[in-house]
Amino acid sequence: MTDEYAEFWASRAKTPETRARIRRWALLKRVFFGLAGLSSTASVTIIVVAAIREVLGEPAPWWVFLAALAVLVVSILPWCLASFRLDVARYADGEETVGTITKIVVDKDTDPEALPAYDITIAARLPIGGIHRTCRVSERTAPKPGQRVRFRHNTGDPDDLEDVLFLGFVDAPNTAQRGTMNP
Repeated sequence: MTDEYAEFWASRAKTPETRARIRRWALLKRVFFGLAGLSSTASVTIIVVAAIREVLGEPAPWWVFLAALAVLVVSILPWCLASFRLDVARYADGEETVGTITKIVVDKDTDPEALPAYDITIAARLPIGGIHRTCRVSERTAPKPGQRVRFRHNTGDPDDLEDVLFLGFVDAPNTAQRGTMNP
């Protein structure tokens, strides 16, 4: 994520607090991504060195592999948290709207063991006019045309298709509160 990307989203924020939060989480996401990259390199290096020691007859302590895996997991978690918090900050000043699904495209290239992914197009009426948004969702049950969804958006621009944070289906209260969004 570049500074231009963070500034783009900060420019859409309505309050200085939200702009500062977007910049802070964007910076933390970059820092944690770098740390995750370094720690994954370190973890792989530790595992390779331990495996070579095993082959040479000098076994590494049993906990080395576990420690390498733990370092990897612990370093990735802050990056995931920062990504989630950045998404929340980007739409903190946005409007929550209920729209209707007008088009669904099933992504056939997803992993067969994962939930199916759907690219949905949403139409909604605002006081300033109608808007359309597109987003990707992964749900156990297939969405249907005409189904109502909740989402957040920052602009009322009808041409800004990717300005959307999917919140869930209106008719299905047990679905996740935060789905996926377009990058």
